Parts: sequence; C-alpha cells; structure tokens
Amino acid sequence: MLDVIFAVSVLGAVIFFGALLSVGNERQRKAIDGIREQTAYWAEQDLRLKRARAAREVRVEDPGAWLAGVVARVIGESPAITSLYPWENEGTRAMIAVCSDGRRFVMTPLHPRRFIQAIQSRSRGRLQKAEVGLLGDHPKRIPVYELSIVTAGAFFDLEAAQAWQQVTGTQLGAERLYLFEVPPISQN
Repeated sequence: MLDVIFAVSVLGAVIFFGALLSVGNERQRKAIDGIREQTAYWAEQDLRLKRARAAREVRVEDPGAWLAGVVARVIGESPAITSLYPWENEGTRAMIAVCSDGRRFVMTPLHPRRFIQAIQSRSRGRLQKAEVGLLGDHPKRIPVYELSIVTAGAFFDLEAAQAWQQVTGTQLGAERLYLFEVPPISQN
C-alpha cells in the first residue's frame, strides 16, 4: 500500500513539473514571438526611414548596367548585356535584355502564369508552330525569379521604376517584377 502511495505521488509530481515546464515554455514562446514581432517592426520602420532619406538620391544612369547588377544578385553571375529594349504585345509589357552568350532576360510586372498565357499564340497554324516564341519553345520550363526589395535590394522598386521609365517610356506601377532567364535558342 505504501508503495502505491509513493508511486502515485511520484507520478503526480512528474506530471505537475511537466505541466509547470510546459506553461513556462509557452510563456517563453509568447515572449520570443513578441520580441520577434517588435524586431521585425523596428527593422521595417528603419528601412522606411533609410529609404525615405535615400529616395531622392537613388538614380539609375544606365538601365543595362543596373539590370546586370540585379541579375548578378539574384542568380549569382553577372551577364554581359549587349542590348536592352522594350517589348509590348496587346497590353503585355516587358523589357528584354540580350546577352553576349545568346541568353535573354525577360523582365515583366505580370505574374509568370499570366505572362505565359498572354504571350502564347492563339492560332495554331503551321507557320505559328515553327516560330520560336519570346520565351522559347517551352515557356513553362524557363527559370523565373521574383524580384522585390527582399530579393534584389532595398531600393529595387525605386530603381526598377526609373530603369523601366528609361527603357519603355512608360510608368511601371508595380513593386515587384519577374525575371525569365531564356537560354540561347540552340539550348532551348
């Protein structure tokens, strides 16, 4: 009988201390989440202050060099861009950068699925099938990168708007862009 009372009291103590630890851990988790939220809020406000101060100083002199820098940050290699020109078809807009190795970078404010749908040919004639599209023969296989202030630099949206204006002559009106890396036609 004494063994049963001792076993029950030990079991009760273990359960009590387990519950106490669980409650303590939950309080710590909530405190850490609160600290994380405050840190994120502070970082966001700090970034806004820095951006507000530097917004007047952000200038894109050469859109091709700017795009090469963005591509280098995103994919890890700096392309040799030979030409940069606007592209538009039925309201779908893009900037196309041709590289010396034959690759093309297509930058657009449209979401990749919408962009691919917009550029695909509606008619399927023999001549249409023989023509290579803007994103090659298999546009859904082309690597796509999302460009924003998180992935391409703190001032990306300001710089992108200036570069877009210089190349296309129109306002960008978007904070994020999508970059398609189209391989040379021989590899496509």
